[in-house]
Amino acid sequence: MLFNYKGHRIFAFSDTHGMHRRLYIPESADILLCAGDVVSGIGKDGFDDFFFWLLSHPASLYIFVAGNHELFLEDTPEVAESFLPKKVVFLHDSTYEFDGIKFGNISMRSLQNKSLNVHLAANIDFLITHIPPEGILDDGRGSIPLLMEVYQHHPHFHVFGHAHSCGNKSKGGVFTEYYNVSQFDDLRI
Repeated sequence: MLFNYKGHRIFAFSDTHGMHRRLYIPESADILLCAGDVVSGIGKDGFDDFFFWLLSHPASLYIFVAGNHELFLEDTPEVAESFLPKKVVFLHDSTYEFDGIKFGNISMRSLQNKSLNVHLAANIDFLITHIPPEGILDDGRGSIPLLMEVYQHHPHFHVFGHAHSCGNKSKGGVFTEYYNVSQFDDLRI
C-alpha cells in the first residue's frame, strides 16, 4: 500500500511468506515499511534473501517489525542486530523519527502478554504492528489491548497484516486510518 505523506512516498507491506520477489514495490517509494512475516516457515531460513531483495530497492528508510514467524528477533536486541542489515530500522516496542514522521511499534511479544505493559508514545504518525486491533480488518485474529492503545493515543495511520483474508484493505476511523497490508493472498495467485 502506498501513502503520500509529508513529502514522502511510503510503501507498506507484510506477509510475503517467502514470496517477496513477486511483490512490486513502486520505484517512487522512498520509505519502505514491513510489518513482518517475510519468511515461509518459522525462523531464520530465507532472511538473507529477503533483506538482499529489500535493500535492492533504493529508499531513504527501511523499517521492519517482527511478525509471528520472526519472534526469535524479539528475544534479545543482540539477536536482531546479528540478523538485520545495518540500514534497516528494527522497531520493537519503540519509536523512530525520520524527517518529521514518527513511527512506532508494539511488539508481538508484548501483545501476546495479556497485561500489556508497553504503551504508545504520543503523536505517532505510523503505528506498525504485525497483528491488527480487535474487530478491524482482523478476521477474528486481532488484539483487544492493541485496540485500546490505538483508541487512547490516536496514531494517524495504523499499518498491520497477519489476517491474510483482509489484506490490501483499509478502514477509516475518527482519528486513525487502518490498513491491513498483508500481501499473502495476492502473491500466492
